[in-house]
Amino acid sequence: MKIDQEYLKRLLNTFVDSSEHFVELSDFQSNCIAVDEKFIFHMQMLEDQSLIECLNKDKDLGYSITMSGTSYWTSKPLRLTAPGLEFAEALNRKEIWEALKSGFKDASLSILTAASKELLAAFVKKKAKEHFGL
Repeated sequence: MKIDQEYLKRLLNTFVDSSEHFVELSDFQSNCIAVDEKFIFHMQMLEDQSLIECLNKDKDLGYSITMSGTSYWTSKPLRLTAPGLEFAEALNRKEIWEALKSGFKDASLSILTAASKELLAAFVKKKAKEHFGL
């Protein structure tokens, strides 16, 4: 399965748009995101990159996959980590989002996060120069 950037952005925005500092399965479902294989794949990728974690720092996000391949998810409060919030912020900047979609459309999550970090740093430098002459 490949990373679906649009889907990834929707997942991250579920965290960002929450009125709480954490989300649960019902928050994803309220955003019309089904808890299915695609969901588990993308959440595992976010977990692998330490972009999300359990609110209580528990290492178990709540999903289980049986030997037969059946998966299920027990709702636990999840939060974006600081790097996760930075990644979400980068994806929500139009210039960065367009650059990632066109230049990195088949990239892994680690490449997307590294590229977004570099693009965000360049964006901040550009804005600082425009506003402060730095």
